[in-house]
Amino acid sequence: MEIAVIIPSKNGINHLKECLPTVVKATLQAPFPVHITVVDDNSTDKTVEMLPPLFPEVVFLRNPNKGVSSARNWGVKNTPCDWICFLDNDVFLDENFFNTVQKYLKQDVFCVACAGYTAYPKVSGALEQNDGIKLLDWKRGFPRFTSNVYNKNLSLQQEYLSWGVQGAYFFCNRGKFEQLTGFDEILDPYMLEESDLAYRGLKRGWKIVYAPDTKPLHKCGGTINSKKNKYTQFLSKRNRVLFVWKNITSKYLLISHISWLLLRTDIRILRTILTAWPDIKKKREIEKKEQVVTDETLFKQSKQFVQKGYGG
Repeated sequence: MEIAVIIPSKNGINHLKECLPTVVKATLQAPFPVHITVVDDNSTDKTVEMLPPLFPEVVFLRNPNKGVSSARNWGVKNTPCDWICFLDNDVFLDENFFNTVQKYLKQDVFCVACAGYTAYPKVSGALEQNDGIKLLDWKRGFPRFTSNVYNKNLSLQQEYLSWGVQGAYFFCNRGKFEQLTGFDEILDPYMLEESDLAYRGLKRGWKIVYAPDTKPLHKCGGTINSKKNKYTQFLSKRNRVLFVWKNITSKYLLISHISWLLLRTDIRILRTILTAWPDIKKKREIEKKEQVVTDETLFKQSKQFVQKGYGG
């Protein structure tokens, strides 16, 4: 088994200088070959010129396109592996990270969602969990991917399933990744690309396993602009609409979506969607054809998991 670590980076030279040494150290302790690839996404901070001499173990590539989805896809295309570990450039790994996750990398698994923690907790020395089991919800005409069930609320069981992943750190089976043709670059430059990938796999009946004993540390907000940034807010709204139009086939959910969309019409988003409609239509037809699990079933499964007594 071989692992490819793919790290997209845009003007992240300082994050990489700080975090990449921990990734390299973790690969040295791994029980299998691990290849690290950093894909520079049109940076202006000379990442590709300055970092290779500091990290000879790492391959540095330039993204021929623009955006995190295309950067990740380019990294996978150019790195040999059976499993892909996607990391953001602002993530620290402990040296046993790959040893810990090895038991989850099974052939019938689509993705492994990692338990993640803040790199700078409010209380010094504490582990402050940011990411756990990811839940699905539907509110005001749109899907929601932000709720978690954290380790402190989990009962002991052999396998935990998740309904999504945190894009800063997760594993993906390369064979299944390629069946999905990778991340959908229509979502570039960023926002919701990992949720879209995970959801398309879930609708095909593939499972996402949660690894509660992983401990990657995330600086949070180092990879993309602040959510308060107007452009980021626009991309979030645009990509949520794209997500629905590509992936949601439930008539009930679509009626809900259209009703809310008419109440909150954004001309810029509608113009973008209509321009991309021929591409969206093709993607939608593929998703309808490949669907094994319905939208309602996935949202119901997530809701039932919470109703069993697990806190969100």
